[in-house]
Amino acid sequence: MKRICLFLIIVSSAGLSAAAEEKTTLTPEQIKAMEQRMETVTDPAARLFFQANIHRAKGELEQALQTLAKLNVHHAHNKKWIARSEMLCAKLYLEIGMPDQAEVTARQVQFLNEGTEVAETARLFREKIKQVKEEQSE
Repeated sequence: MKRICLFLIIVSSAGLSAAAEEKTTLTPEQIKAMEQRMETVTDPAARLFFQANIHRAKGELEQALQTLAKLNVHHAHNKKWIARSEMLCAKLYLEIGMPDQAEVTARQVQFLNEGTEVAETARLFREKIKQVKEEQSE
């Protein structure tokens, strides 16, 4: 756990934390730095999560979803990473142009984590999905 926290601190200090959760354009050097820093992460669920974010940063959205599917299958008992993984899946679905799947996934996260910060994040994301759908129907 300490190594994961250290990794997040290092990534944050390098200005790369936005890429881990938000769609951000990164330079090849920043992506390489993410890959190098991931080498220090020993938690297998965390490694899959960060690998998915690297795929996302490279624009490999389908590969990112496949990596998150591995996390969900092999670490289904790990509530911390499952919630983050599912939220990232919802974001990827929206980026790929699948707002209905994004909505279903975010709704599931909200329901399963009711009363937590994760549920609030999912609720806010559902509002964003609703806006995107409304803009697409105009």
